[in-house]
Amino acid sequence: MMLARTDGRSKVTGLARQALMEQRRQTAADASRPLTATRERRLTAFVRLTASQADDVLRRHRCTLLAQTGDICIVSIPLNALEALAAEPAVSRIEAGRRASALLDTTTMIVNALPAYETTAEHQAFTGDGVVVGLVDVGFDLSHPTFCDATGTRFRVGAFWDQLSADTVGSTFPVGRDFVGYEAVRAYGRSVDAPTQYHGNHTAGIAAGSGYTTPYRGLAYESDICLVSNAITEDTLYIDEADYYKYTTAVDGLGFKYIYDYADRQGKPCVVSFSEGYHPYIDEEDSLYAEFLDSLTSVPGHILVVAVGNEGLLRTYFEKPEGRAEAGAFINCGNKAAVYRLKADGPMAVRLHAFDPATEQALCTPLTIASADGRLDSLSVDTLLVGNDTCVVSATRYPMAVAASADTCYIVVIEGTRELNFCKMALTVEGADTRVEVFGSISSAFTSWTAYPEWSDAVYGHNILAPACFHTPISVGATSHRESVVNYNGEDRSMGTPESGGLRAGYSSTGPALNGERKPDVVAPGSIIVSSYSRRYLDENPNEDDNVICFSDFQGQAHPWLQATGTSMSTPVVAGGVALWLQANPRLTQQEVKQVLSRTCRHPESGLRYPNNYYGYGEIDVYRGLLDVLQMDGVEGIDVQLPGDMRIVPNGHGLQLLMGRQSAAATLTVKVFGLGGAEVCKLTQPLSGREAYVALPVLPAGVYAVQVMADGRVLGSQLVRL
Repeated sequence: MMLARTDGRSKVTGLARQALMEQRRQTAADASRPLTATRERRLTAFVRLTASQADDVLRRHRCTLLAQTGDICIVSIPLNALEALAAEPAVSRIEAGRRASALLDTTTMIVNALPAYETTAEHQAFTGDGVVVGLVDVGFDLSHPTFCDATGTRFRVGAFWDQLSADTVGSTFPVGRDFVGYEAVRAYGRSVDAPTQYHGNHTAGIAAGSGYTTPYRGLAYESDICLVSNAITEDTLYIDEADYYKYTTAVDGLGFKYIYDYADRQGKPCVVSFSEGYHPYIDEEDSLYAEFLDSLTSVPGHILVVAVGNEGLLRTYFEKPEGRAEAGAFINCGNKAAVYRLKADGPMAVRLHAFDPATEQALCTPLTIASADGRLDSLSVDTLLVGNDTCVVSATRYPMAVAASADTCYIVVIEGTRELNFCKMALTVEGADTRVEVFGSISSAFTSWTAYPEWSDAVYGHNILAPACFHTPISVGATSHRESVVNYNGEDRSMGTPESGGLRAGYSSTGPALNGERKPDVVAPGSIIVSSYSRRYLDENPNEDDNVICFSDFQGQAHPWLQATGTSMSTPVVAGGVALWLQANPRLTQQEVKQVLSRTCRHPESGLRYPNNYYGYGEIDVYRGLLDVLQMDGVEGIDVQLPGDMRIVPNGHGLQLLMGRQSAAATLTVKVFGLGGAEVCKLTQPLSGREAYVALPVLPAGVYAVQVMADGRVLGSQLVRL
């Protein structure tokens, strides 16, 4: 069935379009079947419609309004009403994306967070107190002691929405239900997917875990915590088939809003960490989702931090520039199906070629998909016969969401009877006067072949996942500082990649983003990060304990701490650091946080210009950023670093200086500054040994910056609470 442009199809994008096509097929099939009672299937989607007509339009089509900001609504739509809703003149766009996938100590020292707070429980300066750290993730086992304070007595998760919960009686949410209050959350205990997903415990521990009795404390370890357990592609076993289209990017958007709403009720600033992502659609960066996130983070004290993805080791992009007749690359896909997205600003053609890897001879006549083919306005389906194998090739196109754009988007899906790497298959594009960009993914990548060097156009980069590719979120890549770690059995566990020394981890996705914007914004340690994990991991996988670093005994259970690697780990590092900044200035905006990063990040490679598409502004420096937020970084005499083995501990009416490896004989000079930058006192005394006590004059209670020098040489500074 050909879809006319006037029927509203051009308004429906992404997963919503798939739902529309499926509903049409289902309607046709139902017409020949006896009428039976079935549960109504619904789609959760972003809808842009004239605000003044929203209530009337949604009511007439039996839709439920879940959230609204301006003319963008999140709506629960009956699938059998989707087509009629799309045809409404007041509706300009219906958008839903697929569920995302999860992106899988010494970290606080590496990002220079230790000076921001004391390591003893009695004298914290900036620890996340008074800030909400939120995570939208999967697999939460709330019995782990890291969700309590350092003593294990005070539970810290104040609200929890489990989107997979089947107990929806009385729930106001489109999926699952929530639990509010520390006791209610603790009694609930774990997310539905906790037996098979463990990602959330690890990321939450990095951002905000107490560490309990271990060194593996999160950055904002005294923050309040709010969690949303969402659904990812691997969670389908927990989702009824009738509810498939309820779990979309729109529900993730509601999850972010849930956390910010909780923080607003508490009167606290909030940073949300999201270590998931999906391959973006190429119709103006999933525009309604992006605009909804813009709205949520337009409020001071609402910060969103998102992982860029782990696709840096594969080539997933190539371009045919205007003026060049052809460009191409060979498909690198170990699955039976591959999906490629194309963007073109004029007429073009896609060709698929197949060759015998042994003889280098063509196995078939190339299959051509030409932009002049009218079937692309609906769906073109062709068959590529490759020897005894059959590949079904489907293609469709749709306009860009922004009318001013001349680009047209195409999706090409190749489905084989076995893994597509059984032959050498090339994808080429033609059109001398047209610029064409081709986007793959980690499962639909590209490679080259020496037999046909003219099709070697694929490059690294251009693989930032959504929503990190949107303009507003602070997108986070990963650096590597460790090559290995010793597990609880005394075995060395290597990360399996050669990067270390603080350079970008090879797996970390790089820009530019789909819209051409420079991404990531910042990087942080992501390789071999030790954090809390679910005890159910070993219950379900008793022979997979190689990555367990240690256990904590808590309430009769042994709770593991594991090492893991990925931008999933670097993202909560940044979120935890930002939480300390929010404690210093609760009204920081998303843009102001990016500005702090631009001024204070460490530059891992001195030969590069910053920002760039590998490191963004560089690696986060939490303490230097904190001084910037406090407007103290420009005060003469305040250094932004503190030697890692030196500590300044408030003690009574003075300071205990633990010098570590510093000179055992020297003249110490200690300057104390108020947070306004004014020097409040300067003291000089001899140092003998590796420890000294400096008596201070009576000062008002509060946070101060302490600068230490030995024989006139600046050792560093630290914030302390007196």
